[in-house]
Amino acid sequence: MSALRNLAITALRLSGATDIAAALRHHARNHLRPLITHKIM
Repeated sequence: MSALRNLAITALRLSGATDIAAALRHHARNHLRPLITHKIM
C-alpha cells in the first residue's frame, strides 16, 4: 500500500502539484480526475 501511495505522490509532483495533501483531496473527490491528470482519459 505504501508503494502505491508513493507512486501517487510522485505522479502528483511530476504533474506540478506543490501542496500534496490538497492535491490528494482534490483527486479523491472525483474518480475521473486522476485519469485526466495523467492523460489516460
